[in-house]
Amino acid sequence: MGPRMRPILIELPSKGLAVFALVMALAVLAWNLWKKRRGRISTPLWLVAAAWALMGLRGGSWVPSAAVFKEEWVALPIFSYGVMLGTSLVVGWYLVMKLAKQDGITADQAGAIYMWTAIWAMVGARILYVLTNLNDFTGLADALSLHKGGMVAYGGMIGGFCASWYGCRRRRIPLLQWADVSAPAVVLGTGITRLGCLLYGCDFGRPSDVPWALAFPNGSAAWDRHIRLGLITPDAAASLPVHPTQIYESLVGFALFGLLMWLRKRRTFSGQVFLGWVLGYGTLRPLLELLRDDDQRGNVGPLSTSQFIGVVSVVLGLGLAVWLYQQHKRDPESRRYWQRPAARAGSSAAH
Repeated sequence: MGPRMRPILIELPSKGLAVFALVMALAVLAWNLWKKRRGRISTPLWLVAAAWALMGLRGGSWVPSAAVFKEEWVALPIFSYGVMLGTSLVVGWYLVMKLAKQDGITADQAGAIYMWTAIWAMVGARILYVLTNLNDFTGLADALSLHKGGMVAYGGMIGGFCASWYGCRRRRIPLLQWADVSAPAVVLGTGITRLGCLLYGCDFGRPSDVPWALAFPNGSAAWDRHIRLGLITPDAAASLPVHPTQIYESLVGFALFGLLMWLRKRRTFSGQVFLGWVLGYGTLRPLLELLRDDDQRGNVGPLSTSQFIGVVSVVLGLGLAVWLYQQHKRDPESRRYWQRPAARAGSSAAH
């Protein structure tokens, strides 16, 4: 198939957005004063901060002046990967709220844990990418520049797991109770986000002649790699056809989502849904790595970073599965956390 890539979905006029944000800030402030809501100034402040950030990042100056607004501002690109990542977070939010209610976790508790889990998932994903490509960065500022490289899914999963553990411990919620709520959202998010990878052109596969292979256009990461390997000439319009590994992983995410939702209806103890994710993704991701060809994945010995983490997660998951099954046999009712509400103590900490 021909070249397929659309890293930027649309470009928005940054100056117009900044002016709109300022107008909205004044409108909201006036409304609050008219309604005598004296303490509610957070929304206008956030809108002003957004306008200031647009002026500094796209207008070229952090100091407001008439001259700045007379100049042309660089358009604000809306990246396909960011749109899909944002979509996955929104969809995940609604799914988690629904499943949390079914499993006896309050909306306040679930919302707080989900928010911090999402934040630290993105931080973890970036940290693991930087660690696996240290030679590409010259310092902290360079590492924080998101236009240089991206994220690693397993880093996000590890960061999100740590945040979930802390959030559950603080609110006295059994971790496995939350894990069975959040796991379906994680795999569904994986399926959605990988479509962004396809549009962006990253995480591509090895050259292939399968009928569904995709060629990425001049300037793409696949095209650049094939130039460096001498597989195509610099005047080539596109890369060689490659395995669409982004689509493969997206299908894995959607398939695992279906499996986990099926498991939720048939589970006999808490943790089974979580184990379905750990073992399923931990098995399939290393296999998909065999078809990947991008050279920013890092390695641990003969394995890529994600292959190594996948193997370790499967081993740990099997150990957890055996332990939970033994606990369930001794007392079948003890670990069915979804059948009783989460501890209310500590719910105020969610604020």
